Amino acid sequence: MGMRRLWAAVRKFVVDTWFVFVSQALAFRHMWFWSVVMVTFIPLCTMGFLLLFGKPSPERITYILTGSITYAVSSQAGLSLGQWIGGLKMRRVFDYYASLPISKLSFIYGLNLNALLLCVPSSLLLVVISVLGFHHPVRDPLLFLVAFVLGGFSLAGVGAMIGFYSRSGQIASNVTQIVDPILVFFAPVYMPEEALPLVLRYTSWFMPTRHVARLLRSSFGGATGGEWQSIAILVGFIIISVLLVHHGLDWRGDRPLA
Repeated sequence: MGMRRLWAAVRKFVVDTWFVFVSQALAFRHMWFWSVVMVTFIPLCTMGFLLLFGKPSPERITYILTGSITYAVSSQAGLSLGQWIGGLKMRRVFDYYASLPISKLSFIYGLNLNALLLCVPSSLLLVVISVLGFHHPVRDPLLFLVAFVLGGFSLAGVGAMIGFYSRSGQIASNVTQIVDPILVFFAPVYMPEEALPLVLRYTSWFMPTRHVARLLRSSFGGATGGEWQSIAILVGFIIISVLLVHHGLDWRGDRPLA
């Protein structure tokens, strides 16, 4: 009986998440092109800028490519969720979803699936550039896929908190733009850990971007060891985000950030 109830709860969560995903995907059908361009533009420009400085070594190329993918997946998928939720709240879309028999978790992950989907074209473009431009293919596609999915969901809780507790979509956007560079440039994403100040070498362990970048480098064959550790840590971030969303977030956002 207990397993039957558990299965029913899981089934309802999956169905509700799919419902939110489809409803928001339909809403995006008129603006998907510019959304994909926005997600692709910054990682691609950052990669091009870093490649301008001399002739990079194969290791440096690996860091730049995987760092750009990490930027797209973790920051754009996870943190852009805050801007998305802030905009929905400003348009009072929550009034509709709050009236439905769905959980906050289904709502958040349905939105996060949309954000993750928008990151696919940019990540594929960066992989194509890696293969054709630098003869640097993905050697472990399964690990790449694991890093992509875990990276997209690891910051869902942070993005949800920003969106729920911001008074408006503009404030959510501003907060996201503050948090975004901290997670990317204060962790060994675009550069080796040894290049960071000593303090950041320790604090970066609490940033999902560090572990997503490590997994991506391993999938390209540019790093050795520590993959399971990073996977476990990212799963831990996802569990924490589940707890935050389930217990800490209010549909109405009664405790604003600003």
